[in-house]
Amino acid sequence: MASSMLVTLGWLALSIFVWAQLDTEKVLLLFAYLTALQAGYLVGAYISADTGPSR
Repeated sequence: MASSMLVTLGWLALSIFVWAQLDTEKVLLLFAYLTALQAGYLVGAYISADTGPSR
């Protein structure tokens, strides 16, 4: 959750100082970044999960 907030705050700061206006394309780009971030966490959790036989 903290990393998603950090990405969002960084993106908002960039959009305010560089682009100076928000439109649908930029908001969708933010959602794409957040989706990729969450997908990375899910893949990492899946790979690191112990799927071996229980003793």
